[in-house]
Amino acid sequence: MNIAQNLKRVRERIKIAALKAQRNVGEIKLVAVSKGIEAESVIEAAQCGIKSFGENYAQEFRDKCDLVEKAVGKKVEWHFVGRLQRNKVKYILDKVKLIHSLDSVSIAEEINKRAEKIETKVPVLIELNTNEEAKGGVKFDQIEDFLLELRRFPQIEVKGLMIMPPFFDNPEMTRPYFRNVRELRDKLQGRFPSLRELSMGMSGDFEVAIEEGATIVRIGTAIFGPRRE
Repeated sequence: MNIAQNLKRVRERIKIAALKAQRNVGEIKLVAVSKGIEAESVIEAAQCGIKSFGENYAQEFRDKCDLVEKAVGKKVEWHFVGRLQRNKVKYILDKVKLIHSLDSVSIAEEINKRAEKIETKVPVLIELNTNEEAKGGVKFDQIEDFLLELRRFPQIEVKGLMIMPPFFDNPEMTRPYFRNVRELRDKLQGRFPSLRELSMGMSGDFEVAIEEGATIVRIGTAIFGPRRE
């Protein structure tokens, strides 16, 4: 199957999952994760109608962004979905629509400092940690304190939460993780009303994520096929 066929199938699966959950499919944004995918394939995907792409590595993104935008113009938006290092913030800040992975005050300070210089607001999601030491993210019981700390940074707009649960062969095993994030978001919204977005669900489990309230799904392999290592 080619990218166009893959994309058609993914969109159909999103629609079916939304109907099952009695949700409006228009509430769900598809971000095609193009990490490790050559610019030519990203351009093809854009020409097939994908408007949002997600990248993990700042320097790879910087180079690819230029190539893609030369080919298709400013018709696409970019999301940064990987773990962000402080010294890489400068590469992405003026190019991305949304950062999905804010998880530390030091990164927030760097984003805010650079955003002030270019007089812009930076929309972000807070990445949550599922008690996996190898992964980044804020612990569930620390999220409220972290959100309060972020109020010190006027250039940062917190739009929601992101999670990457452990990998399971059975996508149903991810359901409690997605449900916990949605319930946490709902609990926090009274105090932090801007928390609307839930970035959760990838190629192997996005239907479950949609059923549990995802507003953004990050899908790579199901669109582009297996990545080259």
